[in-house]
Amino acid sequence: MDKRKIMSLAIIISSAVLIVNVSRSIWDLRHRRDILGERERVLKRLEAERARLEKEYEYVKSPEFIEQEARNRLGLAREGEQVVLLPEKQESGISNQESGEGKANIPNWKKWWRLFF
Repeated sequence: MDKRKIMSLAIIISSAVLIVNVSRSIWDLRHRRDILGERERVLKRLEAERARLEKEYEYVKSPEFIEQEARNRLGLAREGEQVVLLPEKQESGISNQESGEGKANIPNWKKWWRLFF
């Protein structure tokens, strides 16, 4: 083979390798840019959540929150106030029947009738 043919063949092969590598690099850069955009969106969402949690933390540290929790969860009151505890309502009529009450299933008009007559 002649030197020219060998040189042109070497140039063609090296050009093909170069084109493949450049196209892979371009593909990787485009893929990484998509990943970077996704990570930036996640970062913004996490920063917003962090700001919300910091505000909530400041509120939880406040005396108003502590007072509210003491009133609601512990049943405490200020000096001169009285705490009134109401019984919890029962959700279903089944528990009323089991406990022997059974009046929850009586219609209202019958209750009034029994009251007056």
